[in-house]
Amino acid sequence: MTGERIEELKRRVDKQREALKSLAESLESENRLGQLLRRVEGRCEALSSLAGGSVSGEGFVLSWSKTRQMFLQYLEFKRYEPANARNMLNYLDRFVRQPITAPLDVMKVFSPLTAGQRHHLNRAMRAWFRCLEINRPEREFKEFLDSLRRAIPKDEVGIDIKVPEEEQIISDLRRLASDPLRFQAAYNLLLDSGLRLVEAVKLLNNFPEAEHLEGFYRCPVGLFRGSKQAYYCYLTEYTFQLVMQLKEKVDKLSLSKWLQNHQYTRALKL
Repeated sequence: MTGERIEELKRRVDKQREALKSLAESLESENRLGQLLRRVEGRCEALSSLAGGSVSGEGFVLSWSKTRQMFLQYLEFKRYEPANARNMLNYLDRFVRQPITAPLDVMKVFSPLTAGQRHHLNRAMRAWFRCLEINRPEREFKEFLDSLRRAIPKDEVGIDIKVPEEEQIISDLRRLASDPLRFQAAYNLLLDSGLRLVEAVKLLNNFPEAEHLEGFYRCPVGLFRGSKQAYYCYLTEYTFQLVMQLKEKVDKLSLSKWLQNHQYTRALKL
């Protein structure tokens, strides 16, 4: 009698175990489904902000705040240089605070900005629009984005028609010899290589091994995104020796101010 009682209890325990196991699997599935739904809902919320009243014919609505996270993922996926990515995010955060529904809204954003601010926001906004277009490639939405792109003002390109005299350039270069070594090295590097200021500063502060060719030096400047291919800059023997003597770091801001104050950019016209 006791043995039968024990067997009965074992069967009941096994049934309860199976029931609890089934319940646990069900709860786990619901949890995973809930996580998936939250991710999808978040994605849909960002994309739905683009639709606005499109169904009723009222047009599209772009909300920077609701699509910011999407754009951040886009920047990471496209492997934007971190400083450039932060700069674009900062400009969009600062200036795109209202929903954009028409080209006039874009004009209003750019209207009070300086030429420098327009330059940076121009690139940031175009990258944002590319991100939105990739995520919603319908023809109507692309046409809407194209209308907004046409409203972005073009960069102001000034034409300097003043050509410095040869004597003035020679005078500038002679005065350069009395300036700090870091500025001499940086200036001659810019003159030889044609690099941008930010690239020249990075190169000077982490100068790689250079290859000595016939009468000049070649050194890698950096890597293309997503590959191991390098591009190079070329230096004269004189500039290379200046760089090799350099023992201190070069600061981009101080170098930029020095160039502006001394007007050495005149020699670059050659």
